[in-house]
Amino acid sequence: MGPIIVFFIGGVLQLLGITVVANLLANKILPVKTILFATLFMSLGIIFLNSIQYFTIIYTTAVLVFFLKRRGGTWIISFVAPMLSFIVIVIADYLVSWMVGEGLGFYLHDYNNVYLNFVFLIPNFVCAYLIGALIYWILYKRNFQGVLNRNGFVIVALMAMTMAITYLFIYLEGALGFPRGLTTIYLILFVTFFITISIVFLIMDRIRKERDKHQKQATELAQLRDYTERLEKLYTNMNTFRHDYINILASLHGYIVQGDRALLDAYFEEALKPLKQDTPK
Repeated sequence: MGPIIVFFIGGVLQLLGITVVANLLANKILPVKTILFATLFMSLGIIFLNSIQYFTIIYTTAVLVFFLKRRGGTWIISFVAPMLSFIVIVIADYLVSWMVGEGLGFYLHDYNNVYLNFVFLIPNFVCAYLIGALIYWILYKRNFQGVLNRNGFVIVALMAMTMAITYLFIYLEGALGFPRGLTTIYLILFVTFFITISIVFLIMDRIRKERDKHQKQATELAQLRDYTERLEKLYTNMNTFRHDYINILASLHGYIVQGDRALLDAYFEEALKPLKQDTPK
């Protein structure tokens, strides 16, 4: 009975780690009480772990999506954060196993002891949190959120495909009896997946920056064109005004030289006075 209880507690703690990492990737929108409640709610899915393992993955992902969306997360973040947290947890697990196996010659699966699995949860969680913190820094400190918002469907599909491939490898691992060399191979594969996803993010971010650059250039060009048109119109109006002003001065000079007061008054009434009425106040 003891190993079963330890196994259950270990599963709950692992779900807690997944929730904490997912919350970190979602920009820490879940309070502590919600994290604990979501973990307990997800723990109900542990009973399906031995018989329908993939249902547990789908169930816990759906629960996290629900709580993240309920706390104000966008649909993209609410889907990406849980799926990415699963991948991070798997990478951390294999990374710790590889470091312990290669460094100390201690392979956890050689013992198949539930208590050792429980002990390994702490370094696994620390490693997963550090990886999650790195992703958090890239997403929110390096302004990669625009990539998620503009390419949400592609990224969600990429995460889902990566999760499917990841757990396919885990299934094959169990079917092959987990030879020692498989840890290194799987670690390389998972790190390769992670790097591939990062490269895809970088490419999408580069495309976004180029698109924004072109849009900015187009906006500036339109503003410059509008300014040029206004300047040309102002220049034309000034030339017209100068021409009219010269004509007025020439006419006034002619009437003054002639000394014809009647023509001067008539010119004032017919030519100059309407200009005053037409001038906007």
